[in-house]
Amino acid sequence: MEVQEFDEYPFKFSGERPTLVIRHSDQKGVIAELSDILYQKGFNIARMANERSKINGAAITICEIDNAIEDTLLTSLKREIPIIDEIVLVQTM
Repeated sequence: MEVQEFDEYPFKFSGERPTLVIRHSDQKGVIAELSDILYQKGFNIARMANERSKINGAAITICEIDNAIEDTLLTSLKREIPIIDEIVLVQTM
């Protein structure tokens, strides 16, 4: 399976690995902070993509992760990056 579009954003992700779909505001440093937190918690990003509607507008980031993901990570990311609006976890089968 391959996803090629997500909520009208052009994305490709395989669904072969656990994937975080993160809705947030487009602000400087969000991707750096996200990748740093994932690194600090022992996660490896296999693939990452980011799209935005406009500068400082709505944005979406897709992170395919090598490791299994627990719901506690989603709560932690929302707490540590307050501009995150929503995180959806797409689990592998």
